[in-house]
Amino acid sequence: MVNSSLYNLLYKGGQNGGAKIKSTFTNFNTLLNEKKGLMIMVFANLITQLGITYYVMTNTKVTEDDSHNLKHWLLIVCLFVIIYCLGLIPMPSWLKFILFSAFSYIWGILLASFKLKINDNDLINMAMLGTIGIFSVMFLIGGFLLATGIELGIKTGFLLFVSLIILIIGQIFSMFYKSTILVKSLAAIGIVIFSGYIIYDTNTILQRNYYGDFITASLDYYLDILNIFVKLTILNDN
Repeated sequence: MVNSSLYNLLYKGGQNGGAKIKSTFTNFNTLLNEKKGLMIMVFANLITQLGITYYVMTNTKVTEDDSHNLKHWLLIVCLFVIIYCLGLIPMPSWLKFILFSAFSYIWGILLASFKLKINDNDLINMAMLGTIGIFSVMFLIGGFLLATGIELGIKTGFLLFVSLIILIIGQIFSMFYKSTILVKSLAAIGIVIFSGYIIYDTNTILQRNYYGDFITASLDYYLDILNIFVKLTILNDN
Protein backbone atom coordinates (compact mmCIF):
# COMPACT_ATOMS: atom_id res chain seq x y z
CA MET A 1 0.00 0.00 0.00
CA VAL A 2 2.84 2.34 0.85
CA ASN A 3 4.56 1.86 -2.48
CA SER A 4 1.33 1.97 -4.49
CA SER A 5 0.30 5.29 -2.91
CA LEU A 6 3.55 6.96 -3.90
CA TYR A 7 3.58 5.22 -7.29
CA ASN A 8 0.09 6.43 -8.11
CA LEU A 9 1.06 9.96 -7.15
CA LEU A 10 4.27 10.09 -9.18
CA TYR A 11 3.63 7.84 -12.18
CA LYS A 12 -0.09 7.36 -12.69
CA GLY A 13 -1.16 10.94 -12.56
CA GLY A 14 -1.53 11.31 -16.33
CA GLN A 15 -3.35 14.49 -17.22
CA ASN A 16 -4.50 14.82 -13.63
CA GLY A 17 -0.94 14.65 -12.25
CA GLY A 18 -0.77 18.36 -11.49
CA ALA A 19 -4.12 18.27 -9.74
CA LYS A 20 -3.02 15.28 -7.65
CA ILE A 21 0.18 17.01 -6.60
CA LYS A 22 -1.79 20.14 -5.74
CA SER A 23 -4.20 17.98 -3.75
CA THR A 24 -1.27 16.43 -1.89
CA PHE A 25 0.02 19.80 -0.74
CA THR A 26 -3.54 20.80 0.16
CA ASN A 27 -3.79 17.68 2.31
CA PHE A 28 -0.46 18.55 3.95
CA ASN A 29 -1.69 22.06 4.79
CA THR A 30 -4.91 20.57 6.13
CA LEU A 31 -2.95 18.20 8.37
CA LEU A 32 -0.88 21.06 9.75
CA ASN A 33 -3.99 23.17 10.35
CA GLU A 34 -5.68 20.30 12.19
CA LYS A 35 -2.61 19.88 14.40
CA LYS A 36 -1.75 23.58 14.52
CA GLY A 37 -2.37 24.02 18.23
CA LEU A 38 -0.35 20.95 19.19
CA MET A 39 2.50 21.75 16.78
CA ILE A 40 2.80 25.30 18.10
CA MET A 41 3.14 23.95 21.64
CA VAL A 42 5.57 21.24 20.49
CA PHE A 43 7.89 23.69 18.77
CA ALA A 44 7.59 26.32 21.50
CA ASN A 45 8.67 23.75 24.09
CA LEU A 46 11.34 22.32 21.76
CA ILE A 47 12.90 25.75 21.23
CA THR A 48 12.75 26.42 24.97
CA GLN A 49 14.48 23.16 25.86
CA LEU A 50 17.12 23.53 23.17
CA GLY A 51 17.69 27.08 24.42
CA ILE A 52 18.27 25.77 27.95
CA THR A 53 20.74 23.18 26.65
CA TYR A 54 22.60 25.73 24.51
CA TYR A 55 22.81 28.29 27.33
CA VAL A 56 24.14 25.74 29.81
CA MET A 57 26.57 24.30 27.25
CA THR A 58 28.08 27.70 26.45
CA ASN A 59 28.17 29.02 30.04
CA THR A 60 29.31 25.98 32.04
CA LYS A 61 32.99 25.89 32.97
CA VAL A 62 34.39 22.39 32.69
CA THR A 63 37.81 20.76 32.71
CA GLU A 64 39.19 17.65 31.00
CA ASP A 65 38.71 15.64 34.20
CA ASP A 66 35.00 16.45 34.40
CA SER A 67 34.15 13.90 31.69
CA HIS A 68 35.75 11.07 33.67
CA ASN A 69 34.74 11.74 37.27
CA LEU A 70 31.84 10.32 39.29
CA LYS A 71 29.67 13.41 38.75
CA HIS A 72 29.70 12.84 34.98
CA TRP A 73 28.38 9.29 35.31
CA LEU A 74 25.80 10.32 37.91
CA LEU A 75 24.45 12.88 35.44
CA ILE A 76 24.12 10.17 32.81
CA VAL A 77 22.21 7.99 35.27
CA CYS A 78 19.93 10.97 36.01
CA LEU A 79 19.15 11.27 32.29
CA PHE A 80 17.97 7.65 32.15
CA VAL A 81 15.88 8.12 35.30
CA ILE A 82 14.19 11.23 33.87
CA ILE A 83 13.50 9.49 30.54
CA TYR A 84 11.92 6.59 32.44
CA CYS A 85 9.73 8.96 34.46
CA LEU A 86 8.63 10.98 31.43
CA GLY A 87 7.87 7.90 29.36
CA LEU A 88 6.20 5.57 31.85
CA ILE A 89 4.86 7.53 34.83
CA PRO A 90 1.60 9.51 34.36
CA MET A 91 1.99 13.10 35.54
CA PRO A 92 0.59 16.58 34.80
CA SER A 93 2.09 18.66 31.99
CA TRP A 94 3.66 21.21 34.34
CA LEU A 95 5.61 18.47 36.13
CA LYS A 96 6.67 16.95 32.80
CA PHE A 97 7.90 20.38 31.73
CA ILE A 98 10.00 20.72 34.89
CA LEU A 99 11.52 17.27 34.40
CA PHE A 100 12.16 17.99 30.74
CA SER A 101 13.89 21.25 31.71
CA ALA A 102 16.09 19.34 34.17
CA PHE A 103 16.84 16.85 31.37
CA SER A 104 17.85 19.71 29.05
CA TYR A 105 19.98 21.30 31.79
CA ILE A 106 21.90 18.05 32.39
CA TRP A 107 22.46 17.60 28.66
CA GLY A 108 23.87 21.14 28.56
CA ILE A 109 26.46 20.19 31.20
CA LEU A 110 27.43 17.02 29.31
CA LEU A 111 27.68 18.90 26.03
CA ALA A 112 29.94 21.48 27.69
CA SER A 113 32.47 18.66 28.22
CA PHE A 114 31.89 17.50 24.65
CA LYS A 115 32.49 21.04 23.37
CA LEU A 116 35.73 21.27 25.35
CA LYS A 117 37.03 18.12 23.66
CA ILE A 118 36.11 19.43 20.20
CA ASN A 119 37.57 22.87 20.97
CA ASP A 120 36.37 24.35 17.68
CA ASN A 121 33.56 26.91 17.82
CA ASP A 122 33.30 27.11 14.03
CA LEU A 123 32.73 23.35 13.85
CA ILE A 124 30.10 23.55 16.61
CA ASN A 125 28.26 26.35 14.80
CA MET A 126 28.44 24.47 11.49
CA ALA A 127 27.00 21.35 13.16
CA MET A 128 24.15 23.44 14.58
CA LEU A 129 23.26 24.87 11.17
CA GLY A 130 23.53 21.41 9.61
CA THR A 131 21.22 19.98 12.26
CA ILE A 132 18.62 22.69 11.63
CA GLY A 133 18.80 21.99 7.90
CA ILE A 134 18.44 18.23 8.31
CA PHE A 135 15.55 18.60 10.75
CA SER A 136 13.67 20.99 8.43
CA VAL A 137 13.98 18.69 5.40
CA MET A 138 13.09 15.52 7.33
CA PHE A 139 10.10 17.24 8.95
CA LEU A 140 8.73 18.20 5.53
CA ILE A 141 9.31 14.67 4.22
CA GLY A 142 7.48 13.15 7.19
CA GLY A 143 4.47 15.38 6.63
CA PHE A 144 4.56 14.92 2.85
CA LEU A 145 4.50 11.13 3.17
CA LEU A 146 1.43 11.25 5.38
CA ALA A 147 -0.26 13.70 3.02
CA THR A 148 0.24 11.20 0.18
CA GLY A 149 -1.41 8.48 2.23
CA ILE A 150 1.76 6.84 3.54
CA GLU A 151 1.41 6.14 7.25
CA LEU A 152 4.55 4.93 8.98
CA GLY A 153 3.51 2.39 11.57
CA ILE A 154 4.95 -0.08 14.03
CA LYS A 155 7.09 -1.88 11.43
CA THR A 156 8.98 1.31 10.63
CA GLY A 157 9.38 2.06 14.33
CA PHE A 158 10.70 -1.45 14.96
CA LEU A 159 13.19 -1.18 12.09
CA LEU A 160 14.50 2.12 13.43
CA PHE A 161 14.72 0.68 16.94
CA VAL A 162 16.72 -2.35 15.78
CA SER A 163 19.02 -0.05 13.77
CA LEU A 164 19.54 2.07 16.88
CA ILE A 165 20.42 -0.96 19.00
CA ILE A 166 22.97 -2.07 16.39
CA LEU A 167 24.42 1.46 16.36
CA ILE A 168 24.76 1.48 20.17
CA ILE A 169 26.53 -1.91 20.07
CA GLY A 170 28.88 -0.53 17.42
CA GLN A 171 29.60 2.55 19.55
CA ILE A 172 30.40 0.39 22.57
CA PHE A 173 32.75 -1.68 20.39
CA SER A 174 34.42 1.51 19.13
CA MET A 175 35.31 2.44 22.72
CA PHE A 176 37.65 -0.55 22.87
CA TYR A 177 38.72 -0.72 19.22
CA LYS A 178 40.12 2.75 18.58
CA SER A 179 39.57 3.59 14.93
CA THR A 180 38.83 7.00 13.43
CA ILE A 181 37.24 5.40 10.37
CA LEU A 182 34.93 3.30 12.56
CA VAL A 183 33.93 6.28 14.72
CA LYS A 184 33.15 8.47 11.71
CA SER A 185 31.30 5.65 9.96
CA LEU A 186 29.13 5.12 13.04
CA ALA A 187 28.50 8.88 13.20
CA ALA A 188 27.34 8.90 9.56
CA ILE A 189 25.07 5.89 10.18
CA GLY A 190 23.70 7.62 13.29
CA ILE A 191 22.80 10.72 11.25
CA VAL A 192 20.85 8.53 8.82
CA ILE A 193 19.05 6.70 11.64
CA PHE A 194 18.02 9.84 13.54
CA SER A 195 17.02 11.56 10.30
CA GLY A 196 14.74 8.57 9.80
CA TYR A 197 13.42 9.07 13.33
CA ILE A 198 12.49 12.69 12.51
CA ILE A 199 10.49 11.49 9.50
CA TYR A 200 8.86 8.76 11.61
CA ASP A 201 8.14 11.05 14.58
CA THR A 202 6.62 13.73 12.33
CA ASN A 203 4.44 11.16 10.57
CA THR A 204 3.37 9.73 13.94
CA ILE A 205 2.67 13.11 15.57
CA LEU A 206 0.45 14.14 12.66
CA GLN A 207 -1.40 10.80 12.82
CA ARG A 208 -1.77 10.33 16.54
CA ASN A 209 -3.99 12.05 19.08
CA TYR A 210 -1.69 13.21 21.89
CA TYR A 211 -4.59 14.66 23.91
CA GLY A 212 -2.59 17.84 24.44
CA ASP A 213 0.58 16.05 25.59
CA PHE A 214 3.02 18.27 23.70
CA ILE A 215 5.88 17.35 26.08
CA THR A 216 6.15 13.78 24.82
CA ALA A 217 6.04 14.86 21.18
CA SER A 218 8.71 17.55 21.65
CA LEU A 219 10.92 15.14 23.64
CA ASP A 220 11.11 12.85 20.61
CA TYR A 221 12.26 15.75 18.42
CA TYR A 222 14.69 16.96 21.09
CA LEU A 223 16.48 13.60 21.22
CA ASP A 224 16.61 13.38 17.43
CA ILE A 225 18.12 16.87 17.12
CA LEU A 226 20.62 16.34 19.91
CA ASN A 227 21.90 13.08 18.45
CA ILE A 228 22.22 14.51 14.94
CA PHE A 229 24.13 17.52 16.30
CA VAL A 230 26.60 15.31 18.20
CA LYS A 231 27.10 12.96 15.26
CA LEU A 232 27.55 15.79 12.77
CA THR A 233 30.21 17.27 15.04
CA ILE A 234 32.03 13.94 15.35
CA LEU A 235 31.79 13.31 11.60
CA ASN A 236 33.41 16.64 10.73
CA ASP A 237 35.94 16.75 13.56
CA ASN A 238 39.53 16.29 12.43
